[in-house]
Amino acid sequence: MSGLRDAIDHTMLGWIKPELDEVLRQARIELEGFVETTDDPSRMRLCAGYLHQAQGTLRMVELYAPAMVVEEMERLADALRDNATADRDAASAALLRGMLLLPDYLERLQGGHRDIPIVLLPLLNELRAARGESGL
Repeated sequence: MSGLRDAIDHTMLGWIKPELDEVLRQARIELEGFVETTDDPSRMRLCAGYLHQAQGTLRMVELYAPAMVVEEMERLADALRDNATADRDAASAALLRGMLLLPDYLERLQGGHRDIPIVLLPLLNELRAARGESGL
């Protein structure tokens, strides 16, 4: 039954991956706009909204480890919007790194690799640290 479940996961990921890639691209555009003009918190509000959409999609298809990473990305976007990070540049860089690494991880899953959450732990902890939270 596990093989069937894996096949279903890969099929579902194939259906949603183009949309996820686009949502993450839009979030990245908003982050880049925020970095250029930090006096506009609406950019991070939009960024967090895109990340929230990606998180919901990942949870819907039961990809919980990537969804947890996106949840931390959304929290960091909110912290940046609220100017609640100790180092805005480092926090922005961590968020951008997440936006660049997550599509690669999903690509690996789509290619048949297993979902191994421990692979995402360093990124997850980096995102948490950027908000002043302890690692997992």
